[in-house]
Parts: sequence; C-alpha cells; structure tokens
Amino acid sequence: MRFFVFLSSVVILVSIVSSPGCFRNSPPEKPILLGPDTAKVGDTISIRVYTIDPEDQVVSYKVEWGDTTTPVWSFFFPSGETIIRTHIYYSPGVYPVRTKAKDIDRGESDWSDTLKLKIN
Repeated sequence: MRFFVFLSSVVILVSIVSSPGCFRNSPPEKPILLGPDTAKVGDTISIRVYTIDPEDQVVSYKVEWGDTTTPVWSFFFPSGETIIRTHIYYSPGVYPVRTKAKDIDRGESDWSDTLKLKIN
C-alpha cells in the first residue's frame, strides 16, 4: 500500500512539474546597438540592433531615440537576426539612443548600452 501511495505521489508531482504552466521564459540577452556617432539634421539615421533569445523565440525591439518621439515595439524578428531601425532628427544636439528587446512570451531584456549621437 505504501508503494502505491508513493508511486501516486511521484506521478502527480511529475505531471505538475511538466505541465505547460511551469514553463520559465528567459528574456532575450541585452541587445547590441551599432550606429553612427554623428550626423546632420535631416539625415536618415540607420542603426543596427541584434540580440539572442535563449529559447530561440522571435524578438521585438523598442528604440528610445533620445528626442520627443514615443518608443514603440517593432514587429517580431528571428532571434539572432540583425535588424535595421531608422530615424530622422530635426534639431541639433546630442541624443542618447538605446534599445531593448522582448520575446513572444513578453520576456524583456535589459536596456542596451547607450549610443551618444551628435546631430549637427
């Protein structure tokens, strides 16, 4: 009888641990952001963004351009794919640009290192 109770407990425990609700999503790695140091007012700025998701899930990016524009999440892209985001500045100044990533299960990365962009 004890063996049956023990075996039943093991079966219940295994079913709980292996259920979909116990999935632990890891966020994408901190993105790498590459772009120019300087540009002119009105130029189209292109930055390259890259990250890896530990579960190889698709990822979306949000870029803070350092001006008054509101950051929005991009479409989803394959993990490990370098993407290009573009922006135009209309005033001279130094702008801190950074990005973060999130996977399809809403796991968010840390912010990337900040790129200081001087607009003349």
